[in-house]
Amino acid sequence: MVMAGTIIDEGASMSILSSIAWKALGSPSLLPEMRNLTGFDKGTSQPLGILPNVPITLRGKTIHMNVMVVQGPLDYNLLLGRDYIYCMGAIVSSLFRVMCFPYEGIVVKLVDQLSFPGSHIANSRIPSLNGLFTQGMSHQSPVHPPDERE
Repeated sequence: MVMAGTIIDEGASMSILSSIAWKALGSPSLLPEMRNLTGFDKGTSQPLGILPNVPITLRGKTIHMNVMVVQGPLDYNLLLGRDYIYCMGAIVSSLFRVMCFPYEGIVVKLVDQLSFPGSHIANSRIPSLNGLFTQGMSHQSPVHPPDERE
């Protein structure tokens, strides 16, 4: 299933699914969650629970992670936070609106097209994904773990 209205927020510590999107998925069982969420405005809210082991696929790479379900109308259906970024092994630059992650021996680069209107990026024929385009950075340069001596 494609989840429209998904954003990646490197400032969010948890990945969050709106209760509306959770209901659209058929209201699968949730694990209890006792922690409250605290927003940037210091307001708190009680989540409905945790949706366990959610498969999330981006540019062919699938990870499974727990997602917190929250009540109320939100500006998004799914917010992917730092827990998602860590699971993906991604590096994010909010300044350049770019995200890179390793997958099958290459580094995949996602660039926010909307940040570069009129550029060759926005006018590219590279496949688009929720306002992002994907590009393999190098098919000749496999991703290797760092050398222990470095």
